[in-house]
Order: sequence, then structure tokens, then C-alpha cells
Amino acid sequence: MKNKLILIILNTALLTGQSECDGIRYTDEIFSQVNVTSNILYGGNYNPNVWGQNQWQDLYLDIYEPAGDEVENRPLVFFLFGGSFVAGSKTNADIVELCTRYAKMGYVASAIDYRLTGDLIWFPNEVTGYKAVAKGIHDLKAAIRWFRMDAEMNNNYRVDVDRIYAGGVSAGGIVAVNAAYMDQDSEIPDFLVDFMEENGGLEGTSGNEGYSSEFHAIINLCGAVGDYNWIVEGDIPVVSVHGDQDTIVPYGDGLITLFGLNMQVYGSYVINETMLALGNISALYTFVGEDHVPFIDSNAAMDITVEFTRDFMYDLVCPAEDNILGDLNEDSLVNIQDIIIMVNIIIGTDEFNPNGDLNGDGIINVLDVIQLVNLILGV
Repeated sequence: MKNKLILIILNTALLTGQSECDGIRYTDEIFSQVNVTSNILYGGNYNPNVWGQNQWQDLYLDIYEPAGDEVENRPLVFFLFGGSFVAGSKTNADIVELCTRYAKMGYVASAIDYRLTGDLIWFPNEVTGYKAVAKGIHDLKAAIRWFRMDAEMNNNYRVDVDRIYAGGVSAGGIVAVNAAYMDQDSEIPDFLVDFMEENGGLEGTSGNEGYSSEFHAIINLCGAVGDYNWIVEGDIPVVSVHGDQDTIVPYGDGLITLFGLNMQVYGSYVINETMLALGNISALYTFVGEDHVPFIDSNAAMDITVEFTRDFMYDLVCPAEDNILGDLNEDSLVNIQDIIIMVNIIIGTDEFNPNGDLNGDGIINVLDVIQLVNLILGV
């Protein structure tokens, strides 16, 4: 009777699934289809037109979800488009591909509008450049707050608000990096203080006040930070991808010269070196000999970019834990393999393992198997 019950439990576990972090989800594209919900209004703000007049701009986002997914609390990742802050769209081909591929791995992915700054063409100076970045930061933070509001009120998208990540390409990467590391009023450049005070400080006024804009890691694709001194011990992790011959956004310490801007920034190499020197979590993939955003026109480079960032993110989304109760083979997962080991302990072919005594009664038996199955199923 005992052996029959164990077989029934094993079959149930096999049929109904395993732990969310099973070593496949978030690493493989396990979903063949993605559902996209387009043009959701998440906020809005004023933005000067070509004549310098402030006009209201509604802000929209697109959401990519794995079709048929049943996981309740899913990590959210943003990808912001590039275009030198004067062009681009949330439907840029590279952004669509990044969001789609991450959604196929089990993430909820979102591409957002953020306000552009045509003034950069006519007034290419440091002040205009920082204003462009600040508007992007404000809009990104409003989008993060929108998802937190939805999670609290409706939970339509089943997002885990403790696993929110922001990334972007070129200008979008600059927005994400600076949103993370320019996070103190004392770090705002003197020439930007008045603009920030008039526009809601570091948080901005693009919508959804009252919710946190915190996020937990950055995917920096050819972006840069305004000052590496903004990075401090304990700052959130960052994974960067950059060509070391980038002529638009410097790979190291240099100037953004687009439109004659001559704006000092610190690219992915400096960001990574600074993070590592402080003991923070960071990784950098360098496309040796390549210019700006090499993954846009190369499928092979896009594959490398997705795989490198994916592997980095997995350790954040599914952090390993020591001495996990029920983890009998010590692979940092609790799944069907641990049930098999537990059954072998019960029938005497494997030695006693204290991680298998889930109910703490000093023995391992069918009650522990039942408890382990419930643990795997999240019951």
C-alpha cells in the first residue's frame, strides 16, 4: 500500500509540474507564443514641441506575456528603445525582439514610450542632454509605478514586484543606468537642479504617484552613466553589452559627440570596473572591434546579447540558497529528482539525509514525500 501511494504521488508531481526555478524557465525559450497587449496608457507629461511650446503627451506601453503561462508571480523586465533621444519607438525591431525573446523564457516584458527631445538637434549642449535623460527617467519610473499599482489593484499581469528590472538600448540604456545610479538629490548636476525641482525631482510627475519606482537590476545595452562616482557600494546589479569601438556612446571614459553635443559620460567598461571594485554584482560582454549596437543588424550578435544577459539575470531571478529543505541532491532546486532520492531513502537504498525530514519527526517516510510534493507544487 505504501509503495502504491508513493507511485501515485510521483505521477501527480510529474503531471502537474515542478518549481518555477527549474533550470529551464528563464534560460530557455519554453513558450512558443507570446501575447502582446499594445498601447496601454500608463501616464503622461508635458513636452516642448518644435516651437518651444509645452504640449501634453500621453504615454503608452506594450506588454509581452508568455502564452499559456500559469505562474502567478513573474519577473518584469523593461526594454527602452534607442534613437539618440530624438527618434525611436517602443516598436523598434530590436526592442520587439528583446521583449519577445524574454517573454518566451517566462518573463513579463514591457516596452514603453518616453518623451523625446528634438531640442538636442538645435541646442546640442550638456544641459539639453541631461534634460532629455531626466525626462526618460521620469517616464520609466512612472511605468514602474503603474505596474505596482496594477499588481495591488487588479493583478492583471501577475508581476512579482520584488523582481522588476529595467534595461534599454543606447539612449534607453542611458535612461535605465542613470535612473538607477543618479538616485540622490546631491548627485543632480548643478545646472539641472532647477529643472528637476520644477518637474517633480528624481521621481518626476509622469503619473501614478504613491507607488514605488524601485527596480532591482539593469540590462545596459550600449548605455552610459553621467558620473561613475554616483555608483556606490551596495548599488543594484548591472549587466552590460557594448562594442569597444563605439563611436556614439563611449565604451569607456569619453564624450557623446552626436549633434556636436560633447557630453561627458562613462560607458559600460567604466561602469563594470567601478561596480566590481566596490564589490557589487556586475558583468560585461565586449564586442571586440565593433561599433555602436552591433546586435541590431546581426542575428548572431543578438543571440550573444540575449544569452549573456539571460544567464546573468537568471542568478538574480532565481538566487541559489544554501541548505534548501527538500533539496536532497544539492542542486539548489527542489523537484522530482529529490522525490526519487527520498523514495530511495525510504526503501533503504540511500542513506538518511536531514534535508529530507520535512516534518522534523526524525524519520523520512511517506508523510515527507507528500510534504515535498506540496512544496514543489507550491501548495
